[in-house]
Amino acid sequence: MKRFLAITVVVFLPSAMFLVGVCVAGDPVTKPFRAQWSGVDYAVGPCVDPDPNLPLEAFQVLNVGKGVATITGESEFFSVSCTAYTSATFAVSSGWMILTAANGDKLHVRIEGTLDLATGEWTETEWTVGGTGRFKNATGYSESGGNIITPTAPDLFPFDATPDIKPGLLAAPTYWVGKTDGYITY
Repeated sequence: MKRFLAITVVVFLPSAMFLVGVCVAGDPVTKPFRAQWSGVDYAVGPCVDPDPNLPLEAFQVLNVGKGVATITGESEFFSVSCTAYTSATFAVSSGWMILTAANGDKLHVRIEGTLDLATGEWTETEWTVGGTGRFKNATGYSESGGNIITPTAPDLFPFDATPDIKPGLLAAPTYWVGKTDGYITY
């Protein structure tokens, strides 16, 4: 009887382990993604490969930030975008972001945003398009918004300066805060 029980356990144990592995690896799960962020933007020069949908001449903006998010915990991110003025007080942007979770896993995100320089309000739409670690095949959508929290020094060259001078290229860094609300499937 003991031998029969031992053989039964040996036969069923690998099957049970396989089922547990399949259940753990199961289908992707969609989870809410909410976060609070702060950071700083740096205008660093003309865009090398600007989005053809951006108006006027685009300049490159680097954004470095950190915050806390529901899925990623304490996180940091770095983004690069091409930004262009549509008027003296309004700008649009398009680019990419890499968000690094507390455990080192990364989310790759495509971004598009707006900035109203008259009010200091900014908005951004984000599409998650993969990543590393548990986010390897992640997808998702989120919207962010916030405000500039310290005024920037005026551009050294204003928007309506001579055509030879690119707007925004010599702007002081911009400090900001914001929130994100959306979802990620991974």
